[in-house]
Amino acid sequence: MPRDRFCEIVIDAILALPQDLKVVLRIVEDAEVDDESRVALAGALLHVLSAGNSIPGARGILQRVGDVLLLRLVLERIEVESKEAFARHREESADMLGPLEDELATSRAYLGDGIRVLEQVAGRMAKVSHQGHSARACALETEENNWLYDAVHEAMIEALEFEEDEVEREMRKVDTVRDALMTRAQSLTS
Repeated sequence: MPRDRFCEIVIDAILALPQDLKVVLRIVEDAEVDDESRVALAGALLHVLSAGNSIPGARGILQRVGDVLLLRLVLERIEVESKEAFARHREESADMLGPLEDELATSRAYLGDGIRVLEQVAGRMAKVSHQGHSARACALETEENNWLYDAVHEAMIEALEFEEDEVEREMRKVDTVRDALMTRAQSLTS
């Protein structure tokens, strides 16, 4: 059943978010990845830091469902734009990047048209800014990249550690995420 598999994927991704952010930081810093992909991925990191909400009405742990999916959607685009560099990162970070296609296929199956909302948000990640720091600067300027590195590590310690039972309990309400995305997707086509 797509819902059960989706819940497994999202629970694992939320619990692994601090480690996954380290992987994402390495990709942002990799000059072999095309600049626009690095900018979009830096924007996704800023989105996580800002506690931006890509899922209407989602709060707390359910809000993080959007974060983990946005990261994966941006990574999916990078795989197309920077194949060789991405293949190297996939090999080095197989836990996060290895199951990317399966995770997104399951997410698309469960969320249906609702995934389009997140895909649109992912397409705007290059324009994200947080606390006066733009995605472009964070990806391409050394001083800003250092700030991003420090900010992500601080957030990993202070805001992104979750208890497994707490995440599992919140995932019982995962249908509200799907419903909110489906409603928003319908309004996009109206």
